[in-house]
Amino acid sequence: MDIFVQQVVSGLATGGIYGSLALALVMIYQATDVVNYAQGEMAMFSTYLAWTLINAGLPYWVAFAATLAI
Repeated sequence: MDIFVQQVVSGLATGGIYGSLALALVMIYQATDVVNYAQGEMAMFSTYLAWTLINAGLPYWVAFAATLAI
């Protein structure tokens, strides 16, 4: 049962990330009629930065705040 709950939470988190990226693409496209492919690059950079900070030993919430600030 623990594995099931873990998989559900992981799926919801992944779906939320995909949904927010898709919503950002649609909002930019609706506002400007231009597809902004740079959003994927920004999302990947933010993810890599957070991963690097967490692996450097910073607590999760500090890395999260630093990633949002940059």
